[in-house]
Amino acid sequence: FFYFKKNDKFFLNPFIFNSKDGKLRYIRNFNADYRVAPNNKLIYCMNTKSMSTVMEEIMCLFYNPKLYLKKNISLTEKMYDYMTCSSPPAVLNNRKKLRNFINYPNNKKYHYYFIVRDPIDRFLSGFLDKCVRERINSKNKVSQCHGCGYDIECFINEIYRRAKIFHDTGFLFPKTMEDYHFMPQSWKCHMNEEKEKYTIFYYTNKTKLYSDLDAYYKKIGISKYLRDKIQHDLRNNYTEHKTFDSPLRGMFENYLKGDKDLMKKLVNLYYTDYIMFNFSFPKID
Repeated sequence: FFYFKKNDKFFLNPFIFNSKDGKLRYIRNFNADYRVAPNNKLIYCMNTKSMSTVMEEIMCLFYNPKLYLKKNISLTEKMYDYMTCSSPPAVLNNRKKLRNFINYPNNKKYHYYFIVRDPIDRFLSGFLDKCVRERINSKNKVSQCHGCGYDIECFINEIYRRAKIFHDTGFLFPKTMEDYHFMPQSWKCHMNEEKEKYTIFYYTNKTKLYSDLDAYYKKIGISKYLRDKIQHDLRNNYTEHKTFDSPLRGMFENYLKGDKDLMKKLVNLYYTDYIMFNFSFPKID
C-alpha cells in the first residue's frame, strides 16, 4: 500500500501522498559499504550509528578468527579509524566490487544482514558523537558538522538541505563525513532494490539485539566459541563513542522534542526509514 515496485526499485506511492509537504519519499541509493566474511558466506551492510564500529570488528573476527583471537582484544576496543581488518575483500565499498567478488548472480549462497535504528535516536547519537564529543576532544575537528558548532537547529537544516538536493537530483558533491553518517538508512546498500535479501535487526533493545544476533549466527553455522566471545564482549564492554548515558543526550533530546518544526523536519528527512523499516512515527503535538 505504502510503496510499490517498479523495475525492482521501491518508490513511495505518489498517488497516496502529497509530494509538496517536505517529506523525502524517493528511496535513492546514497552509498553501499559492505563487510564480508567469505568463509561464512556472510555480508554485513554498514549503517553508521547503529553499532557499526562493533559490527565491523565482529566481521573481522569472522574473516580471520585465528588472527583476531591471537590479538587478545575485545570486539568493543577498536574505533573506526583503527579497525582490525580494512582491506578487500573484508571491506568492499560499493556494490560492483561486492558482486565481482562473490560472482553475482551465480553465487546466491551468501547471507545478508543489516541493523537499523529508530531515526530520531540514531540522529541524536550521531549528533552527540560527531558534533559534540569529537569536537571537544580534537582541535582538528572543531569545524565538523557544517560549521554549526553545537547548534542542533543549524545542523538539522543543513543536513536536510543536502539530503533534499540528493533526493531531487541523485547528485551531491562532495559527499561529506556528515552525509555518510546522517543520510537515511533506507538510502544505504541499494535497499530500494535489495531489501528482500536482508535479514533486518533492530537496535531498539540491545539485550534483544544481542540475543537475536546470536541466534542468527548459530543458524548460519558460526562456531560456538566465536559466538561466545561476541556475547561476552558485547555484554561486558562499551565503545568509546557510546552516547546513550551522556547527560548532554537528555538535554538535546528535550530541546528537539520541544521544537515541533525541527521534529517535523527530521521526520521528513527520514520518512522512508519510518516506512521501509516500520518504525513508529513520533507524536508531534
